[in-house]
Amino acid sequence: MRSFVTVVCVCVLAALSCSGGASKSAKSDDRLQAGDMAPEFALTDLLTNEMYDFGKEVHTNRTTVVTIWSMACPSCKDALLEVQRAHDAYSTMGIVFVGVNFDVENLQGVRAFVKGEAIAFPTLWDQGRRVIRRYEALDYTFSVFVVDRDGVITLAQYDHPPDLYDVLAKTLDRVIERPLK
Repeated sequence: MRSFVTVVCVCVLAALSCSGGASKSAKSDDRLQAGDMAPEFALTDLLTNEMYDFGKEVHTNRTTVVTIWSMACPSCKDALLEVQRAHDAYSTMGIVFVGVNFDVENLQGVRAFVKGEAIAFPTLWDQGRRVIRRYEALDYTFSVFVVDRDGVITLAQYDHPPDLYDVLAKTLDRVIERPLK
């Protein structure tokens, strides 16, 4: 009888640990990736207080670069400057750029940084972190997504590579060459 109870306990513990492990790996597998539809959102611009509706932007047949960042992320500011460089090169080709910031404590610092670095694309405030959750972005890291004119993600980059500009340029060049349906 004692060995039966031991076997049952071991089986229960194994099942619990397996389900916990499966849940964690399923979560990481659930992250957005190329080929997924981009979640829509509407947020307010930190500088102009205007509402930006991402769903409308996608439906205008324009490729959009969505950048998610925080001032608390040490390398996010450098990465954002690389995105600004891509903006300078590609916005004249109809590519739309938008930043999503989720800071809650240092909005004045965010505004000062965006103005001081002359970030030319809208910086939206994700006060409730709804966009962060929808895009499966991690707190205090940098994420960037390229969404084609059909609303399909063509690049999902969680954290930025050292050659972020080159990664964006390669992706945007490929998207620009694709004809409209």
